[in-house]
Amino acid sequence: MEHILGQLLALLIALCWAQNSLIYSFTGRAIGSRTVAHIRLWIALPLIFIAHQIFLGSWFPTGFSTMTYLLLALSGVIGFFIADLLIFQSYVLLGPRETLVILTSSPIFIVILSTIFLDEQIYLLQFIGIIVTVAGVMWVIYSESEKRERSHTLKGLIIGFSGSLTQSIAMILSKAGMAEGIHPVSANLLRIGAGFIGLVIFVSLKKEFLSDFRKVRSIRLILLITSAALAGPIIGIALTLYAITLAPVGVITAISQVSPILLLPIEKYIFKKKIGLSTIAGTLIAITGTVILLLG
Repeated sequence: MEHILGQLLALLIALCWAQNSLIYSFTGRAIGSRTVAHIRLWIALPLIFIAHQIFLGSWFPTGFSTMTYLLLALSGVIGFFIADLLIFQSYVLLGPRETLVILTSSPIFIVILSTIFLDEQIYLLQFIGIIVTVAGVMWVIYSESEKRERSHTLKGLIIGFSGSLTQSIAMILSKAGMAEGIHPVSANLLRIGAGFIGLVIFVSLKKEFLSDFRKVRSIRLILLITSAALAGPIIGIALTLYAITLAPVGVITAISQVSPILLLPIEKYIFKKKIGLSTIAGTLIAITGTVILLLG
């Protein structure tokens, strides 16, 4: 029953990432994706402190071992800082379509890493579900993305896969850090805090700290980034951290990769985008993979 709950939560996580992709696509074009990544953590950090006070009655988690704090802090630095910077650079070098396809490799990395370091067991049916889900999502992304005149440079591919790998490592560290029973909201606070510190140091060294804030002059942009911060770093990550305590990390990550599929109705009925047979086929494949995972 816990596995099923974790997998259902993964579908909610996919909805959060779908919402984020729409907002970050708009705001990133307006002020730059790295600036959005920086500003969203300034919004997310106080929100996660407030959430911690509301749900747990304190402003900061205490009483856990040093190893728990170190693992979760390291997870935050790798996930919210290093992985994000790599992924954003991959967007620049390869374009969004190619980068999204590369990021669907994350469940494969996680399956390998969790098997080695967490001693998790992934059954054959679940592994097949992961492969089918990833294949379906990749098919949809390729079939529905606009054709671009970008070359797939070796540098861009290395950076993109490095982003996917570091994202996977961050999730493995999160699960290991939560082994002591720390609440997902507390774990999320530690991760966001560590990622925030890493990113602030980085933009300060690049002397872009103040310039990032100068770019955000519109109330509309602030509201959009705030809603994305709520759905992504706050709700999405908290649900992810809770879900991976209920089911294998690779399974949760694979299901959450169906975000592009969830955007299809929005593209068809709101943006009036034509949905081809190839996209429908990819959608059915991804849904089949998700069903296999739920049954596995």
